[in-house]
Amino acid sequence: MTITSIPELIKAARGKRSQAEFARELGVKQSTLSRYEKGEANPKARVIEECMHRVHWNPSLPALTVDELADKVRKQLSRKEQASLRVAVSNLIDALLVAEKGRGT
Repeated sequence: MTITSIPELIKAARGKRSQAEFARELGVKQSTLSRYEKGEANPKARVIEECMHRVHWNPSLPALTVDELADKVRKQLSRKEQASLRVAVSNLIDALLVAEKGRGT
């Protein structure tokens, strides 16, 4: 399933739980959660982060090693439509290297 909006993200994170139950877990009112799911209100960053964590983290899967994670990222970035992201990542790495040199490490 491809998630393309905040309401879809929140619904995916909620899963089969009731709105009331999931709202309690997030620390918001059920009516607020309902408005998030309808796209009538924008959730705070911490709610979005929590929902992203719940959607994308699967505790039943083993943690990836650094090499496995690097391979996964490399595979995703190798797709043609990711060209602009490859440039952005390359620029970020270059900037981090320059910053490290500037700190003398």
